[in-house]
Amino acid sequence: MKKTLLLIATLALSGLSIAQVNIADARTYTVGQTVTVSGIVTNGSELGGIIRYMEDGSGGIAVYDGSFNATRGDSVTVTGELSDFNGLLEVVNVSSHNIHSNGNTLPTPQLLTPNQLGETTEGELIRIDDVTFTNGGSTFSGSTNYNFTAGGQAGEIRVNNGSVLIGQTVPVGTVDMIALSSEFNTSYQVLPRDMNDFIVNSSIYLTSGVTQSNITTTSIDFDWTTNINGSSNLRYGPTAAFGTDINMGNSTSSHSVTMGSLTDATCYHVQVYSINGTDTAFSNTMIVSTAANSTGQMLVYFNKSVDTNYSTGLDAETVDLADTIAAYIDRAQTTLDVSMYNNDNAVIVNAINDAYTRGVTVRYVSDLTTSNFGLNVMNAAIPVHKGNNTGIMHNKFFVIDRDDDNNSWVLGGSTNITPQNLNTDFNNLIIIQDKALAKAYTMEFEEMWGSSGNTPNAGNSKFGEDKVDNTPHEFNIGGVRVELHFSPSDNVTAQLVRTVNSADDDLQVALLSFTRNDLGAEVLNRHNAGTDVKVIMENQFDTGSEYNYLETNGVPIFSHISLTGQIHHKYAIVDASNVASDPTVITGSHNWSTAAEERNDENTLIIHDATIANLYLQEFMARWNDILLEVDESTIRSADLKVFPNPSAGALNISYTLQQNQPVQVNIIDMTGKIVWQQQYTGTTGTNTINLMSTDLSSGVYHLQIAGDQLREDLKLVIAK
Repeated sequence: MKKTLLLIATLALSGLSIAQVNIADARTYTVGQTVTVSGIVTNGSELGGIIRYMEDGSGGIAVYDGSFNATRGDSVTVTGELSDFNGLLEVVNVSSHNIHSNGNTLPTPQLLTPNQLGETTEGELIRIDDVTFTNGGSTFSGSTNYNFTAGGQAGEIRVNNGSVLIGQTVPVGTVDMIALSSEFNTSYQVLPRDMNDFIVNSSIYLTSGVTQSNITTTSIDFDWTTNINGSSNLRYGPTAAFGTDINMGNSTSSHSVTMGSLTDATCYHVQVYSINGTDTAFSNTMIVSTAANSTGQMLVYFNKSVDTNYSTGLDAETVDLADTIAAYIDRAQTTLDVSMYNNDNAVIVNAINDAYTRGVTVRYVSDLTTSNFGLNVMNAAIPVHKGNNTGIMHNKFFVIDRDDDNNSWVLGGSTNITPQNLNTDFNNLIIIQDKALAKAYTMEFEEMWGSSGNTPNAGNSKFGEDKVDNTPHEFNIGGVRVELHFSPSDNVTAQLVRTVNSADDDLQVALLSFTRNDLGAEVLNRHNAGTDVKVIMENQFDTGSEYNYLETNGVPIFSHISLTGQIHHKYAIVDASNVASDPTVITGSHNWSTAAEERNDENTLIIHDATIANLYLQEFMARWNDILLEVDESTIRSADLKVFPNPSAGALNISYTLQQNQPVQVNIIDMTGKIVWQQQYTGTTGTNTINLMSTDLSSGVYHLQIAGDQLREDLKLVIAK
């Protein structure tokens, strides 16, 4: 922003306001000076928040003041103080404003290319033609940037919290775009106001994103819709040059094409298109993957206690994470890629050194700023590449033998390999045997590495905001739908919002940090819709924390901050109680924060599987009950809880033993942690008995819990009527 001082010194020193000037002149004055400008307002509340932009023919400027409640097309005069907000020149502290008339014709947008955005266009309506969004077909989310290209030049739009664009589909194919030219921290970004700012010039266009289904080792189905009937066509190949076309020759608005005769665990560049007369609607080019001839084995481990009373068949396991990771590294025969934020563990480093010694090709990507003491004892011959200047390289994953059908493993989850994370904090580790997934993680690794070779190429290496969406996102792993998304290129928060929104029956969330307003709003929406929501978070007092917002609005949320060890998880569980409602787990390195969305290198898995969801639920309920007791686990006493008959038709005989007189609460809890029956009792020293003639519970699996002063015990209860 220009800050050229053109004021007479006496005026600047006296603080007197200057006479009304045009906006172009006002933009040359210094920050802090009072100005009076007139113009036509070019946006209302549709951007979200109180900011307004205005133009007068000479230039444009932003006005940020809650008292200035103008709407699009108002002719106004505003007096206020110039301010610099992260590079954007604004009029703030408005002392007076006058709306002269409404519904005036807006200024004609300037036709620009992305590279022409800059200080001379800031605050003005602009138009960019032939725009293609990188994430076309996804859903707009708040407080998020979306990359686009036009004429070979790159740009980005910003969608703020409260924008009317939130929840709308990111345009698919090529559109012309009208927007407001803005700035944030020297980055020039544009602000579309609503969906009418995206202009489709073709008579036929896509009205949905392109979805994949029936992914096999040799074929993938693609579906999309158009506004009018057209043909169903698809082109694909190993590169963006494609090479093979499929032309169905039909005429429909609901399109479906099968891409067949493919190779297993192979990535393809795909573009669908529909023709009507002389017009053609194209999708964005996407990268997809066929399924692998792998076992698809998925293993989940935790480093702290779990509550197997919530198990629906497979009990969750607590393990030594360092030994487990090292054991899988010991399996590596040909390749080992490591992307790890922080490393300070001799067991894992020794396993990496041993792999290198036995001839495994080892490559290592790390963060630029963390201590990484473990790297000091790693074999100096192992190449290490550090990066990310704008955020942090926050990944925590290993890829083993990526090209081997049955020994390709991906290790991910939330844990860094430090003593704190491995032993003290609460973390999860997920291990998946799948060649297609391993190759996708390798593509992300090599984008940071800068090459596909054994030596990193710093000149070609991309971290953080420089990365692009260039990996497949949909996988069929042993019959399980798995999604994979990387930050910040893949607009991951939109995928998280979509997944949280899918919760019908229950939602559990366990996070280190939770500061995203759009995700907070979606969690509240689920609660208000009747979904049984439970949230645990560690960093209650982070700037922008969603804790108070959710608690004030009645969402069951607890902070773990007063207990030993951090909740370092980044997971959510959707509909674990209802197998028919697509039980799903979100896990990985991605905290629910803007830094994770926009700057950090992160990875996120979304796994649609009831067994995996139940394993995470067993860990979640152990943490939830710990917080309810607010005591160290080692101090919790047993009550020798017993129940019979079990299974029961409804009547129950319960016994428990106490070491001292105390009030106790007996709960019957369903498999999502919801209390469906409870009663308070006065317990006495020794054995106590309770006879329940009927509990009015439906047939199913529950668990019986007794809780008192530093007392908790659970056992599984089956009702069979």
